[in-house]
Amino acid sequence: MASRGASPYSTKFASGEIDYDHDPATQMRIFKKEEKETHTGPNTLPYEMSNLPTYFGEMVDNGIQACKTIETLLRSPEIKHKKALFNLKRNTEKAVIYLLQNVDATLEKYTIGMKHADDEDDNFDELY
Repeated sequence: MASRGASPYSTKFASGEIDYDHDPATQMRIFKKEEKETHTGPNTLPYEMSNLPTYFGEMVDNGIQACKTIETLLRSPEIKHKKALFNLKRNTEKAVIYLLQNVDATLEKYTIGMKHADDEDDNFDELY
């Protein structure tokens, strides 16, 4: 028979001493890095702002349709005051371009996922 404590099935009380050689900080950094790379959720706007992308999308769509209509009218020989229509078309195009360039970048700052990306334990090393 095996001596006491030599069997893999033997049990004994664990020592109450702390093993200071085990440093969890390195492993925790690896866990946090893996978590940040793999645990991404959708960036969603707060409820109060959730309809804004739809509204701006409709504005862009309506602006494009208005420009197409004005362009068709400008080709027609019966239309007078073409200069005013051309200016309206040009300003509508500017508004559409402005919305396309700025809406997504502005609204992204308010998304819940983006807001919390900055809060994610950037100072993790200071904790351990």
